[in-house]
Amino acid sequence: MAPKKKANRTKIAMEPVVTQVTTVTTQMAGGVVVVEGVKKIEEMAALDIVQLNHLNLPLPPPIIKPGEKGLGLGCEVTRPLHGNALLEELSRMRQERFLTDLELACKTKAFDVHKLVISSISQYFREVLAKDPGMKRLELPSLSPLGLANVITFAYLGRVHMSLYTIGCTVSAAATLQIPQLLQMCMDFLLAEMNVQTCVYVWNISAAYGLIPVRDAARRFVLENFVAFTETPLFNQLTLEQITAFLQEDSLLLPSEVTAFQLAMKWLDFDPKRQVHATELLSHVRFETIPASELVSEIQPVARMMMDPHCHRLLVDAMNYHLLPHQQNTLQSRRTQVRGGQSTLLTVGGRPSITERALSRVVLWRDPREGVATWRHLSQLPAKSFNQCVAVMDGFLYVAGGEDQNDARNQAKHAVSTLSRYDPRFNTWLHLASMRQRRTHFSLVATSGRLYAIGGRNVEGLLATTESYLPSSNTWQLKTPMEVPRCCHASAVLPSGDILVTGGYINCAYSRSVACYNIETDSWSEKASLETPRGWHCSSTLGGKVYVVGGSQLGPSGDRVDVLSMEVFSPENGEWSRASPLPLGVSTAGLSPLGEQLYLLGGWNEAEKRYKAAVQKYTPATDSWSMAENLPEATVGVSCCTLTLPPRHAPRRQQHHNTPATKEEQLQPQRKSSEAPQPITA
Repeated sequence: MAPKKKANRTKIAMEPVVTQVTTVTTQMAGGVVVVEGVKKIEEMAALDIVQLNHLNLPLPPPIIKPGEKGLGLGCEVTRPLHGNALLEELSRMRQERFLTDLELACKTKAFDVHKLVISSISQYFREVLAKDPGMKRLELPSLSPLGLANVITFAYLGRVHMSLYTIGCTVSAAATLQIPQLLQMCMDFLLAEMNVQTCVYVWNISAAYGLIPVRDAARRFVLENFVAFTETPLFNQLTLEQITAFLQEDSLLLPSEVTAFQLAMKWLDFDPKRQVHATELLSHVRFETIPASELVSEIQPVARMMMDPHCHRLLVDAMNYHLLPHQQNTLQSRRTQVRGGQSTLLTVGGRPSITERALSRVVLWRDPREGVATWRHLSQLPAKSFNQCVAVMDGFLYVAGGEDQNDARNQAKHAVSTLSRYDPRFNTWLHLASMRQRRTHFSLVATSGRLYAIGGRNVEGLLATTESYLPSSNTWQLKTPMEVPRCCHASAVLPSGDILVTGGYINCAYSRSVACYNIETDSWSEKASLETPRGWHCSSTLGGKVYVVGGSQLGPSGDRVDVLSMEVFSPENGEWSRASPLPLGVSTAGLSPLGEQLYLLGGWNEAEKRYKAAVQKYTPATDSWSMAENLPEATVGVSCCTLTLPPRHAPRRQQHHNTPATKEEQLQPQRKSSEAPQPITA
């Protein structure tokens, strides 16, 4: 058999195909650039289908004309509200019991749920089902049907109906089943519903279920709105323990302590059976903080205060407190402290630049309540003062010494020995026994119930003497003097109660010397010296360490220069270390701690030869300085301290023995001064 002939096939020559890759760059919104490689095939018309198949080209992308949306790239498309729709459908399936696989049973009712849904919001369910995935029924006898129903509604729909009548069972269920999101919703609801009618209920329920943030907020609300709360029926329903707890609170906000007495009497008079608790309840009224005139006009006329011997004793004790001002330091207690007191920065006296030759009597306080702190008038010194010293003891402000005239050429000639005490509760001043010696450029500290005045100078020259003031006897006693006279130094109290004296002017030179006074042994000892000699500087104790800052010394040319360095003394090892330097050098400034920071106020800048109004703030935690709100005007020789003031909602008119209250001095803008503190001349 003859072989078959192969069919003749026309061979088509495969011509080489020339391709070229072209880069196409497209600029998208937001700065995004997309780069695509496009193969352009030359002479496309000459190719047939066979040739195209041999090229194995992918499908071409869609052609995007300029201005059209998209680049032909893939993207994610989202169904709006898919999550909500899914939850709604799951809830419908639960109601129809479709694919439900777990029954939750409480006291009187059972609910069918999906394990996957309920465990997604509850750590409790997740742990239980992890141990037994095949569980069909779970008993929850401690939960109410409404509380469990609210949990299930929240799990499926993310919402729940709340009211003050039902919030308790919802909180209980959310806490038991460990659902933090629902607990937060309950707390937000309680906070939103809080007012004078509901605050006690919110306080009680949040305390019962351990909702600490809500409990604290409710407590603050009641204390800050107590007068309004007493107008509601709930006030008369308070138990003895509850109203006693309110009256014991330091932060109870009232117009005056007379109001506290009146509210206590209102509660007692509501029910005759409560009269047996009168002495116990009224003992928490701080009668000592009521001015003597108001004790006579407002408290004494109340029959109970005169007829009940125990209540009368409270009135007598308060009157005696006012009659014995020199004994008040030893009589201080919780009942003598004003409510709502705030620790506040004060400035005392000084020489403002605006008046040049005049000295200041102004006492200012720093009001931080409006976001940006404002300096406000607090009181007037009994007399104008400059380079005075201040100390705070037993809640009183003490102002001692300094100069009563502005004589830059002979400051020591005008040194005074006066001592005055300011009572912030009544805005009154009391003249106390004068120091044994006139002093200016000295230091004053309070420790162990006494004031200590150290060194300084007067018309007789530099002083080495130390004297101590005892409030109960209103007397000064001389103590062991320093080894050498010194002035323009600074002192601070160590954690042990001893006094650390740094630098100053000794033997016609600025000194690095550091001395320590032991109050128990009445003796002096030397400590490690400062790294830099300085005078007219400041020192203060904060966090158990002593900070020495500012001042001046003599430069290479013999002129005074600012000392910018700050040195820190550690009592534990008795050594000095450096901290961040001052941004602005100042002498004769004021320094005081407030909270966790140090505030340096005013002073004289040697570099610019100007008075300064700057308030420089140092934070030990970060070892950094920052600028705070300036003083109303530039001032030198200003003193600074921190004192607890009563709430300033209705400050009483200032009174002073034999001195009528004066109007607030007008604070003037600062201007440049060319007068510096004068060099020391013995």
